[in-house]
Amino acid sequence: MLDKIKKVITFTLFFISYCSMVTGQENNITENQSQEQNLEISTLFQQDDYRNVSLSPDGKHIALIRTQNDTPVLIIVAVETMKAINQISFAKKDSVGSYSWANNERLLIFLSSEQRNEERKAYYGEIYSINIDEDKGKFIFGVRSLVRRGKLKSKVTSIDYEQHFAHPRIISTLKNDPRHIIISTSRYGNRGMWVFKLDIYEGKLETLAKVKDYNANSKSTKLWYLDNSQELWLRTNYDNNITILARYDFDDKSWIEYRPKNASFNLSIISTYKDQKQLIVRDYCGNDTISICLFDPKTQQLSSLYQVDGYDVDWLHLDNQNTPFALSYFDEYSQYKILDKKHPMAETLGEFLKRFAGYRIGVKWDITKRQRVLVSLSRDVQPTVWYLFDSEKNKLTYVADSKKGLDAKQLHQQYSFKFQARDKTSIQGYLTLPTKTSNAPPPAVILVHGGPYSRDYWGFDPEVQLLSSQGYAVVQVNFRGSQGFGWEFESSGFKQWGENIQYDILDGINYLAEKQYIDINRLCIMGASFGGYSAMQSSILAPDLFKCTVARSGLYDLQLFVDEKSSKEALKLTKRIGSEDLQIAHSPVNAIDKLQTPVLVVHGTKDDRTPLEQADVLLEQLDKHNKTYEWFEIQKEGHSFHNAKNRIKYYEKVMQFINKYNPAVL
Repeated sequence: MLDKIKKVITFTLFFISYCSMVTGQENNITENQSQEQNLEISTLFQQDDYRNVSLSPDGKHIALIRTQNDTPVLIIVAVETMKAINQISFAKKDSVGSYSWANNERLLIFLSSEQRNEERKAYYGEIYSINIDEDKGKFIFGVRSLVRRGKLKSKVTSIDYEQHFAHPRIISTLKNDPRHIIISTSRYGNRGMWVFKLDIYEGKLETLAKVKDYNANSKSTKLWYLDNSQELWLRTNYDNNITILARYDFDDKSWIEYRPKNASFNLSIISTYKDQKQLIVRDYCGNDTISICLFDPKTQQLSSLYQVDGYDVDWLHLDNQNTPFALSYFDEYSQYKILDKKHPMAETLGEFLKRFAGYRIGVKWDITKRQRVLVSLSRDVQPTVWYLFDSEKNKLTYVADSKKGLDAKQLHQQYSFKFQARDKTSIQGYLTLPTKTSNAPPPAVILVHGGPYSRDYWGFDPEVQLLSSQGYAVVQVNFRGSQGFGWEFESSGFKQWGENIQYDILDGINYLAEKQYIDINRLCIMGASFGGYSAMQSSILAPDLFKCTVARSGLYDLQLFVDEKSSKEALKLTKRIGSEDLQIAHSPVNAIDKLQTPVLVVHGTKDDRTPLEQADVLLEQLDKHNKTYEWFEIQKEGHSFHNAKNRIKYYEKVMQFINKYNPAVL
C-alpha cells in the first residue's frame, strides 16, 4: 500500500513543490536571484482566505472558515464529492470566531461579538450548536441560551444565570456519547471553576464537579476529562510555585490531591498510559527541556518517557488505543520523531515526511477509522495549504489555500544561523535575504519577537516577506529567554531584559555583518510588545548602529508597568524583570538622552496588555530631549491590530518611515 501512496504523493508534488529541502546550513545561505516585484501590502495582510480547516470524527466531512466580504463563513464540505453542502454565518454584530466538531453531524460555534468602541471582537462564552445540514441552530451555553424573544425564560433562576455567565472550555467530546460534551467553566471576576456535562441539542447542564479552591480561574487552573478511564483531572498552580494535580472522586464528590515533587506550571495532561494506572503528561520531569513524562499517582513521581536533547517537545501523537507512534518538536525547523516505525500511522506519516521534505507538516486523522488524513503543508515560501489523503483510495485531494491571491514565487527563503554571544552562549536565529541586485550586502531590518518568553519560528511570515520584498534582509534572533530551547536557556533571560537579551541581538547583527550577509551601515530595528521595548533599548545601547527604530505596542517604563499590576502579577513579573533598581535601569524612558535614532512610535488606543500610558511616557521623554520621532495612534485597536484596513495602514506607514531613513535603493 505504501508504494501506491508514494505514487499519489509524488504526482501531487509535481504541482505544489517548487523548492528544495531546507538544509539549515549556514553555507547554503544565498541571495534570491529572481526578478520579483514588491509584494502588495494588502495581499499580505488581508484576512486569510481560509482558516481553521478540520475533519469530522468519521472523516466524511470537512469544515473550514472562509473570509467572504470581510465576514467569516463556516463552510461544510462532503468529502465524497468535495462540494459544499452548507454555509453558516451570522448577523453583523456576531461572527464565527472558531468552532469544534461535537459529533459527526453537529458543530459547536464559538461566537465573536462586537465590543463597543473596539475593532477586536470578543468571545463572551456563548456556544451556538447546529447540525451540518441545518439552516438554524440554537444557543446551548451563555446568556442568550437563557433568553427567548429578548427576555429571560420564565424558569431561569439566578443559579442558572450564574452558571452561564462564564467562559467555557470543552474538555471532552465524549466519543461514546454523541449527545453530550464535558465543559469546564471559569466564571467572570475569578469567582470559581465548575465542570458540567452539556447536552449539545437541548443545552441542559448537569453539574459534575466544582474546583475546591474558590479563587481558581482559567489562568491558574486547567482541567481534563479522560474518556478511556472516565477520569476528571486538574492541574493548579499556587502563588508559592507549588503545582498540584488532583483527580475527582465522583462517588465521594471530592478531589484527591497529588503533589509531584518536580512538577512545573507548564504541566499538561495528554492521556492515560497503557495500563491506565499512570498518566502521560507534558512537563520537564527532571529534564532541562519540556518532555513527555509519566505520572504515577501511587508514588506521586514524574519520570521521563520521551525527550529531545536541546529542544522542547510540542506534542505526543497517539492512536485510538492511546499507543504513541510519534512526537513533534521544533529545533531550527519543524520536526517529527517516529517512535514505532512499524505502526501503520507512523508508516503513513513517515512517507509524508519523505515526500514533503522541506515543509512544515500537520496531520489530523479521522477518529473513527483512521482512514483519512487532513494534511497541512507550509514553509517559508508557502502559506498553509490543506490536502486530504484517503488511505483506502490512495488519493490525495486538494482542499484549500490560506492565501489564494499570493504568488509564492515572489517569496524569499528563510535560513537558520547560529553564533556565539559575547559570553559564549550559543544563540540561534533566522535570516531572510532579498533579491540580489548587486554584489554589496543588502540593508537590513532587525525584527525582534515579543514575549520575551516566546520565539521566532521558521515558516511563512507576512511581515518578513513584506520587508524582504522591499529590498531588506530580515534578521530574527532567538535571544536568551526565548522559549523552546530548554529551561536553562529561558531562565537565563530573567533580569536581563535590558542587558544580555539586547547584547544577543547586537552580537547577532555583528556576526552577520562580518559574514557580509548584511550592511552594518544600513540597519533599522523594529518590533511589537517586548519587541517594541527591545527596539528602543537596543537603539539606546548602540546609539550609532541604527538608521531608524519602529516600536509598536511596547513597554518603555518597566517600573510603571509592574506597579500597575496586581500584587500577584507584580511578584511574578519582578522574578523575571528584576527588582525596582533593575526596572529603572532597564527602562528606555530613563535613558532617552542617549538615543540618536529617529523613532516611529505606534500604539492602539485600546491596548489592554501594554496600556497607552506606556506610549505617553515615552513621547513625553522624546519631547523633553528634543528627539526625532513620528507618532502613529490607531483608534479602537488593542495590542494586535484586528482590522485588516488598520494593519495595511500600519505597514504602509512602516515602509514609508523605513524608506525615509534607510532606503533600500541608494
